[in-house]
Amino acid sequence: MDSAFFVRRSVYERMGAFNLDLKIAADYEFMLRVLERDQTKAAYVPRVLVKMRTGGASNASIKNILQANLQCWKAWRINGLGWSPWPIIAKPLSKLKQFFGKS
Repeated sequence: MDSAFFVRRSVYERMGAFNLDLKIAADYEFMLRVLERDQTKAAYVPRVLVKMRTGGASNASIKNILQANLQCWKAWRINGLGWSPWPIIAKPLSKLKQFFGKS
């Protein structure tokens, strides 16, 4: 979903820090809290600013992908947001190319 998410210090002061109970999806929950629950204005920068390698804790195994998915679902619930099955379906599908090669 994200390779970089930059916010001003005032956003952290207003919204709080990452929820470390979500070991894999703490950044996802923070973005939901800021963008969806608080409706903080955001801007999309249509340029590559960061190139990241594939991998990381959420992509280390199929088990971790499923665990991250569950934590993303919890993030929606924690923030009192209406739940949609789409992120639960789309997120793991987007990561399949990491296991089967780049497209």
